[in-house]
Amino acid sequence: MEEEKIYRLFDGDDEQEKQEPAEPTVPLDDGEDTEPAGQPRRPVGPMVLLAVLAILVVVSGALVVGLLTRRGGEAPEEPSTVSQGIPDESAGETSLPVSEPSENDSTEPQISEPELSEPEISEPEEPAHGWVINAMGYTYLYHGVGVEQFNYSAATLEKYLGGIRALAQKVPEGTAVYCMPVPTRIGFLYEEIGDDIKREDNFFNSWQEGFLDTVGERLAPDVSTVDLFDSFQSAYREDAELFFRTDRNWTSYAAYLAYLQYCEASGLAPVALDVYEEKQIEGFLGSFYTATQSESLRRNADTFRYYRNADTDACKVTVYSNGNVYRIASLAGNTTGDASGAYNVYLGGSGQLFRIQSPCTSGRKLLVVGDGSAAAMIPFLIENYTEIQYVDVASYSGDFADLFANGSFNDVLFLSYVTNTVKGEYPPHLSALAGVDTENGTSNG
Repeated sequence: MEEEKIYRLFDGDDEQEKQEPAEPTVPLDDGEDTEPAGQPRRPVGPMVLLAVLAILVVVSGALVVGLLTRRGGEAPEEPSTVSQGIPDESAGETSLPVSEPSENDSTEPQISEPELSEPEISEPEEPAHGWVINAMGYTYLYHGVGVEQFNYSAATLEKYLGGIRALAQKVPEGTAVYCMPVPTRIGFLYEEIGDDIKREDNFFNSWQEGFLDTVGERLAPDVSTVDLFDSFQSAYREDAELFFRTDRNWTSYAAYLAYLQYCEASGLAPVALDVYEEKQIEGFLGSFYTATQSESLRRNADTFRYYRNADTDACKVTVYSNGNVYRIASLAGNTTGDASGAYNVYLGGSGQLFRIQSPCTSGRKLLVVGDGSAAAMIPFLIENYTEIQYVDVASYSGDFADLFANGSFNDVLFLSYVTNTVKGEYPPHLSALAGVDTENGTSNG
């Protein structure tokens, strides 16, 4: 009898326990000669090993096909007996990512669940141009710039002119009277906007230059109109900072150009801009942004520039408001809080009547009647006037004649944005200050 042999089976890298030799068996009749039953046979270990290996090959092939199918890859071709015996269960299904087994990992591959995340929802982009309705009324946005529309009729023009005339008639003789309507950005930007966009947005404006010409002709000869349009147009074409993108007010530099034009009209000697120190407030988001909360305006925040020197710091500013009298720290350079309140560097904010006493020794006195545009220009005018009084038309409730009770002024200046001259309550405020009943067309003065 031959010596019995011992075989080792391996699974992965770990050696298994030794197996006992297989018991003698009688094979099935396959047509070959066999030894008589009951007689011991040669060990059949090699045959069993080959059978096991064959089974392992078939099973391994099936696992590989399944794994590749789950991964969405192409399975290698197997003999027809194998491929026919494994149904394609993954057909038409979405495969899931499968984690790779480690080198020493004998377990089945683990299927990891896909990481789910919330879809990103992007906000719709703001139109490059169009109207925004807000607390200020209607604001037009054009590529990161806010503007006010300017339109007027013969009736609104006459209300403005009537108010100026009525006040001018109450000014004592010998006092020079000037009117200065301040152009706004739309007077120059409007030419840059294409006709197709104007039609699309229904955005049409009156001609500011023509309006100013009409005002000058209609108020003469009793009132001298200071026309700023030509000087502003030249500066605008040279990209000078005349207007803010996010605020309705003009810049301090534009106010300086107006100061030069006023000095020319009144025969005064202007002071050069280089005698001032320029100050800056970054990130200014003005009234257009506050009203609309436009993202395009927020991205185009302004740099607020203003000018001050020893004379502006030496001025004494007294504010009269609702029966209260108080002093403010500075003519130009007051605390503003956040950047949105940058315009309050001038005069410290709002009030009904401001009295500014300057170190100028000319002895001249000026009365300014107008809107918020005066705040940026007065810091230059103090170089030529010893005293300036500024009346805010929208809030002042006193008698215009009383302003002359304590002494006459050398000059009176009516100063306001051209957009205010023909809209809202500004013209009626002028008439009310003059004591004119606008409803009945009669005078109370």
